Amino acid sequence: MSADVSILHGKAKEEFDKSPCVVDAASQLGDCAKERLAAAGFEVGDVMYLDANVDPADSPERARFLRVEARHSGSPGKHIFTFAILKSAGKFKLLWLQSAVATK
Repeated sequence: MSADVSILHGKAKEEFDKSPCVVDAASQLGDCAKERLAAAGFEVGDVMYLDANVDPADSPERARFLRVEARHSGSPGKHIFTFAILKSAGKFKLLWLQSAVATK
């Protein structure tokens, strides 16, 4: 990953660190992730809720992971962000797992 991409992804992670996604319903996590990534300059395309096998989940409440695909004007390729979905005390929270860029 180039230094420029690392900086962009670092800025995205800072947005999640400053204002974590903690919501009442799992279905709200996608919108929260979109807002944080938009604040870092990304334009979000697809948001996918994935189960423990990393297949599409039957519903957001049954998902274990959130995968977000986005683009950034300062970088070619598709940026992929992956989060774990945690549930504690009746709240759902995103935990940053990894980020990558697909250039093909």
